[in-house]
Amino acid sequence: MAIDGPIDSCQGCRTLPQNGCRGGCGHPQKNVQFENYQRIAAMSKKKSNVWQYFYKTSGTVATCLLCNRNYSRRGRGTTCLRNHLKSKHPPEFLSLSGDIKYLDLVKTEISIGSPQHPTAQLELNLHETDSDPLDTEDISYSKRCNEKLALMLLNHSFEFIEGPGFVNFIRALQPRYTIQPRSYYEKILCEDIHRKMHQHLQQQVGLLDAISLSTSLWRGDKGEGLLSLSCSGISRDFQNHRLMLKCEALNYESTSKLACCIRDLVPSLAIEVPKEKIHCVIRDEMTALPGSLPDCSVHRLQMCVRFALQSNELLQNLSSKCKQIVDHFASSKMANDHLKFIQEIRLTRDPCTLTPYDPFQWNSAFQMMSSVFRMKDALSLYCEEYSLVQIYPDEWIEIDLCSKVMQPCEETIKIWSNPSTTTSSVIPLVAALRDSLRTDVHNFVSSVTICSFARKLLEELEMKFAHITSDIKFLMATYLDPRYKQAFFTEREEQLVANEVLLQLAGVPEDCNGQPPLKIIKVSSTSSQKNESKIDSILDSILTTGTTNTQQPNTSMGSQSQIKNLLYLYNSEPRIDRNMDPLIWWRSNIKYISLYGIVRKFLSAPAASVVSEGLFRKSAHLYSDMRAGLSPESASKMLLMKSNFSFSNSDIN
Repeated sequence: MAIDGPIDSCQGCRTLPQNGCRGGCGHPQKNVQFENYQRIAAMSKKKSNVWQYFYKTSGTVATCLLCNRNYSRRGRGTTCLRNHLKSKHPPEFLSLSGDIKYLDLVKTEISIGSPQHPTAQLELNLHETDSDPLDTEDISYSKRCNEKLALMLLNHSFEFIEGPGFVNFIRALQPRYTIQPRSYYEKILCEDIHRKMHQHLQQQVGLLDAISLSTSLWRGDKGEGLLSLSCSGISRDFQNHRLMLKCEALNYESTSKLACCIRDLVPSLAIEVPKEKIHCVIRDEMTALPGSLPDCSVHRLQMCVRFALQSNELLQNLSSKCKQIVDHFASSKMANDHLKFIQEIRLTRDPCTLTPYDPFQWNSAFQMMSSVFRMKDALSLYCEEYSLVQIYPDEWIEIDLCSKVMQPCEETIKIWSNPSTTTSSVIPLVAALRDSLRTDVHNFVSSVTICSFARKLLEELEMKFAHITSDIKFLMATYLDPRYKQAFFTEREEQLVANEVLLQLAGVPEDCNGQPPLKIIKVSSTSSQKNESKIDSILDSILTTGTTNTQQPNTSMGSQSQIKNLLYLYNSEPRIDRNMDPLIWWRSNIKYISLYGIVRKFLSAPAASVVSEGLFRKSAHLYSDMRAGLSPESASKMLLMKSNFSFSNSDIN
């Protein structure tokens, strides 16, 4: 075998060949790099030590002798077997560590001496993917495959596993696996996995000292719908938890009994939720009590916009014009292609598309008008050649101004719709909206249509959100959020909050948790988004110009001076940046441990209850399966599992 590297010779060296040679005796010089290659080759021919813990069932399957779990070895390697020992049997894995450390050492030496050699690319992957939280140790390989395939059906229709493409794929991947009928996987989901999920939810609810319930209903255009009950809470380590407690898939028959379904939503709950833990119940527009407004801030603001638009006849006529234009291009491919040609060739721009009107979207009319305005030049050129609805110059101005009035409303609803947004943001964002609309009424006085729309929207906002300045749960949540504190309060509201804090502390046991490590975590919004947001700019302006009241609370309970001093210290703290997580701030300030109980209680309430809409849109396949024979009860259980996997960011595939 040829030896890489130089071979020197000398005169009269008597060094034995096996000891190597530094001179020129004609003996081959010792090549350390070559010997490393020989050592690795010898090891590759030797049977791996990992086989002392595994039995080779077949050419492609090995069984662990310690836990009887089967593993596929289609690649004929032992890495997956080592990974199993590392994660499930650490003592046995450590017995192999000397072998692994030796290979790592050789790998390092070779990579330094010859980085281009293929052996330098040797990798020992000892990592295993995160395990499923519902997995158990005593589960067979076949049962595990059945559960994983059943879980996949939370995102796909049952028809998927019956398709020839999927069947052929499984046959090629694992010929011994037999795909069962759809009823088999439905039973796994609705019995075994649902039972595990139920136990998991009960444990999670037990970890929360206070929870806020949210009811939500979403209905489609074919008589289908989804009724949901979710809960939000903050654990003792200041982690925000959001769980779906109940889902009810509605069909043609159950929609007629909708009132009974809503009434029995909480009493029929299978998971035990102590009444003393319930902080509040937030209802959306469809589940609100008869004759009352929804508790959900998103639906209240949507109602404000809807009523303001309905009262403005000129704006409705302008919306109708835009709808005719959109429908014209949607119904004619030739017209749509010509509009695209105008944008690309004549205007040398990237082509834009028109947004169709969707009656189920609260802001669909405004989004449609905005898309028409963005294509103003192309539409004007098109109208010169073809007969189309004419939009006059002053109407183009009104469309543009309408978009500017609506921008803060859309931004606010987007913020409130985020599951992590709490009621602490309701008072600040309503104040920012109020300032924005007052400015619009003043600045757009030249347009009677837009000025009237902004004024009506402001009136609706003042009326439908008048309760937040007297509702103690909104006041307390805002005060206990270190981003806002008392920045939006009057003297009367400050007094109400101070008295409520003293009353709450009298009945809340002191928190004995130690101080967790300090961590600075920002929310999802970025600085670029912040600069482009109109509502963010208004909020920053209010918080910058406003002064924080650092006076000691003046209450009638003089004996509780220690608590009042603690509130004085909290009021004196500078407000944190709006992009910071308030829960991280509280967890890091152990000196306010006496307030931890009420902080977790009042910051647990979300700003809105809009869970059903997103889950309904992502679950169209389940409603197709309902029409094909899947029972509403089974669909409801599958929706419950799907939503909770989504909340926990688990991989259900």
